[in-house]
Amino acid sequence: MDYLPTTKQIEYFLSVAEHMSFSKAAEECHVTQSTLSAGIAALETLLGHNLFERAGRTVRLTSLGETAIPEARKMLEHGRNITAMARSKNQPLTGTLKMGIIPTIAPYLLPQLLPSLQKQFPNLSLQLQEEQSGALVELCTKGAVDMILLAFPYEMPNLRQVEMLSEKFFLACPQDRWHKKTASIDDLEGQELLLLEEGHCLREHALAACSFRPKAKKDAFNATSLATLIQFVQHGYGITLLPEMAVNWGNIPKGINIVPFKSPAPQRQVGFAWRKNHPREKEFMLLTKAIKDLLKKAG
Repeated sequence: MDYLPTTKQIEYFLSVAEHMSFSKAAEECHVTQSTLSAGIAALETLLGHNLFERAGRTVRLTSLGETAIPEARKMLEHGRNITAMARSKNQPLTGTLKMGIIPTIAPYLLPQLLPSLQKQFPNLSLQLQEEQSGALVELCTKGAVDMILLAFPYEMPNLRQVEMLSEKFFLACPQDRWHKKTASIDDLEGQELLLLEEGHCLREHALAACSFRPKAKKDAFNATSLATLIQFVQHGYGITLLPEMAVNWGNIPKGINIVPFKSPAPQRQVGFAWRKNHPREKEFMLLTKAIKDLLKKAG
């Protein structure tokens, strides 16, 4: 009888292959390093070949380890799919659901949703992970998270995208900088537009809303979060575009003027994405509808 690798062994192998560190992989897999090392050793014994070269703290993949990664990912995904199929036969939206969410949505949307979702789906355990869009797409593609919540447009050809809401951008500027009741995109030309650092999709969406390159300020620097960006505006460094949820559910400090844009106002779309043909797709659609309904009630 041929023995096959266990799901745990495959999970350990892929984690070490990604981090090139047994300690980081053990932390990610929530096991001790000795447990993980024993699992890898058992897998190598089963295969009759080493997957890693170990030299002190340095870890390298062997040629077999390199070529085994794609098949190992398929094995792990198939195992997860079987579990998801079994779960979907029971009450929907129960058990664990791993969701990724971008930082320009998480602090504003989650407080509005989580208490109500917990009441509506008491047997659902949401495990949330906050990352930038690129990292989330990678995590979702390889099955490390089940679904992701982010802003569109964003290129992700291997994932199904389901739009949930469309939200307007608002102009945020120091109170003494703007005296009009509304703004237009043309008004921004020549202004010092503050942006998030590279990697945030909100940066690209803000730039796409403008039909020109914003004026660069020599002593300006890019913010790592919307909260920091808002502080820059408050202290007079320039102006920025804020999504509607940050205006409605964020804490906009004194000294900042929030100005609506003339119609048609620049917008971004917010929605979910998950791997195509995911066995829990019906559950994901149910969760998307539930969140849509909650947002309508929240106004």
